[in-house]
Amino acid sequence: MVFVNILADHYEKHFANPQHDTSNKLHQEAMDIFENFKYLPKVPLEQTTYQEVEREWMKFQPKKSTDSTGTSALILKKLPAEYLAIITTLFNKCAKNGDFFDKGKIAKVICLSKDGLFPTVNKLRPISLLPNLAKWFERIIHARILKWCNELNIAVDEQSGFMQGRRLQTRTLSLIENLRLTTTACNRPALAIFVDFASAFDRMWHPALIRNLNELGMPLPLLKWVHSWLTNRWLYLSYGDENSRTIQMLLGAPQDSVLAATLFRLHIHFLPAISNGTSVHMFADDLAIVLDGAIEKRLSDNIIDLEKQASTSMMKLEQYSNELILPVNVAKTKALLVHSAVAPSLPKVQYQDQKIEHVKSLKYLGVHISTKLGWGYYINERLRKIRNIYKGLRQIYKTISIEHTDVRRKIFLGYALPHFYWLFSTWFYFTERQQRSIEHVYCSGIRLTYSIYGWDDVTTLILSQEKSLRDYLYSYWTRLCLHLEKASEAVNFQQSWKAFQILTDHDTEWRRNIDLGKNNRFLTRLIERVQHSLRDWKMFQNEHKQQLMAYKNDTQYLNMFIYKYYIQPIDERT
Repeated sequence: MVFVNILADHYEKHFANPQHDTSNKLHQEAMDIFENFKYLPKVPLEQTTYQEVEREWMKFQPKKSTDSTGTSALILKKLPAEYLAIITTLFNKCAKNGDFFDKGKIAKVICLSKDGLFPTVNKLRPISLLPNLAKWFERIIHARILKWCNELNIAVDEQSGFMQGRRLQTRTLSLIENLRLTTTACNRPALAIFVDFASAFDRMWHPALIRNLNELGMPLPLLKWVHSWLTNRWLYLSYGDENSRTIQMLLGAPQDSVLAATLFRLHIHFLPAISNGTSVHMFADDLAIVLDGAIEKRLSDNIIDLEKQASTSMMKLEQYSNELILPVNVAKTKALLVHSAVAPSLPKVQYQDQKIEHVKSLKYLGVHISTKLGWGYYINERLRKIRNIYKGLRQIYKTISIEHTDVRRKIFLGYALPHFYWLFSTWFYFTERQQRSIEHVYCSGIRLTYSIYGWDDVTTLILSQEKSLRDYLYSYWTRLCLHLEKASEAVNFQQSWKAFQILTDHDTEWRRNIDLGKNNRFLTRLIERVQHSLRDWKMFQNEHKQQLMAYKNDTQYLNMFIYKYYIQPIDERT
């Protein structure tokens, strides 16, 4: 009991109600709105239909883990279809009252380590196991909230997380193209500030959330239901057979909830408004602010200007953080100066008089970004993981004979190939030598799977009749390009592509209107240096289209191999 009580003491403070500033008008307005909802009469929800209940029931994964009521998703999944009418009636009683039932607000919490076998209390990730019946009803209302968001287009272009149809790769590509385009000119650096909010999900202040939802115009029945869902929540910590006392959750939302993610997205809906003309990139609670230097200024002047821009951005971020009582973790917030100069001075970046550390490389959404936009470290780290997987595959393949090549192939495609996919979104940033090294590691995996050692990469693909890595790349970028051209979240990427097209356009009329004085070759050098991944993809697409699936579907190469190594030697002897 000692261990769970220590956890309970920690999380009781962690989820305690934060002290708001009574002199802050926005705080007081949020508190007034939140408190007024307690005294509103019942606002019934639209009745739940049998089809809604059945649709969410079909989505249940048959998990065996038990929730706070001792039931599992597996039990609900095995319910006879006849019981769905009874469940519909139950949910309609809740909908009639317009609230969320109290038994569904008690969460069983287990803690996962974020720091090895013996973590400290603050290095644990609390995972809430909510009553499955309550999650069922919650998902129905969540679908209605999403429908409301979609109908009114309540979304921000800078956010790529927590929304169906939005992709992580869009955010990384938009950020990197922004940096590449800015730093094409040697005198023009870019300062990227990667902001980390401290326990963002757990620090979601309920009055601020309700105020935002009210400002966004959420219908009163849904808003009243969300208020009910947030209030009077409880949890207890579970470790082995021991359970802690029950503690109240006055802040945040349970992490096992699908609704929590959507509510957090709406909670920070107005965050991009602090940008004031700077580029903002968001994925879930990850925030990246990109400040650009001016093309007409010298490098030293741009550094001074970036420092001023950073000061303004941090003041606005501080104001926003105070309004939502969403603290910034300054220790984990980093600054990255991207440039092509030799050794420029670093602009000072501070948040609440605390210095933000400058780094030479940073991992953003799984991609390592460096000051010079080099990709060697990122590639080597990914290939190291792939080689470690190959070590495991060697042991597994010892138990699977070569006659079962289909099984060996599925294991390779399931465990090794996804790591190559991580490199595809940034493929056109790599040098030819880096691309060849990645393809060589891929072919090494094919040789391992088919036990065809001793052959070069091309012969390996001929003998195995497998897709080349470039075939997978072609299919990946065909889909990704369609998304980048149409998705609203890819506005930054589309703008960088438009800027690239204007800069490289043969029409020189706009260039004559720019007075660069004696430095008239500046634009010429700039055009020679500028690059864009979409241009590289289009070139690759035209080149590879005729070679697509050549090793897998075309037997010409295999026939040539057989002739060279088997038929021709016989003819020469005879």
